[in-house]
Amino acid sequence: MIFQRIKIKAKLNSPKMRNLFLNCSLLILLIGQASGFGETSCRTNDVNPLSLLEPSVGVKANFYSGDEDEDASPIAETDFYLLDKSLVNILKDSGFEPEFEDGKQHRLEAEDYLTATRRAFFSEDAESEVIAFLIRDRISKHKLLALKTDHSGQANVKAVKTGNYYLFGVSESGGEVFVWHLPIEIKLGENMIEIDQYNAEVVFSADE
Repeated sequence: MIFQRIKIKAKLNSPKMRNLFLNCSLLILLIGQASGFGETSCRTNDVNPLSLLEPSVGVKANFYSGDEDEDASPIAETDFYLLDKSLVNILKDSGFEPEFEDGKQHRLEAEDYLTATRRAFFSEDAESEVIAFLIRDRISKHKLLALKTDHSGQANVKAVKTGNYYLFGVSESGGEVFVWHLPIEIKLGENMIEIDQYNAEVVFSADE
């Protein structure tokens, strides 16, 4: 019996037997793949868990005439900008100083810069167009990304990276101009930001 075991082992170690064994193993593997045996757990339609951690920014922008979602009017085709610092600080650091209609200078407040921004973006005179160009130029140096809402008032883009930012945008509705200047924190995963008339930084009459 001991002799027979040694003889069988010797045969398995021969080149012909090894080749036969490898060929049989390959055949079994191919049959298993065809029948579903050995199917991998990662399929093309599976969601990569790492992709869920990628930071993205979504905006849902509406004006509300009541407390229900049915009372929402989308803030459509509106540009919003994700800035790496406050718009007020961007303008201050660039040396921009708002002008006042009464000609009297006083200590500049954050609202003064936002007021100048509102007038620049919504006034049609040549001077306002120049100021609007300067403000956009300053913004471009601190703009991480731009979002433009669609007809339903929504937008979604991949964020550059996690961190603390400001979301800036201007829109007009019902004879009023709204300026948003929201401090936000971008975290891993989806970051949804809701925009409405209640979280606007400043609201102006369109006639101002």
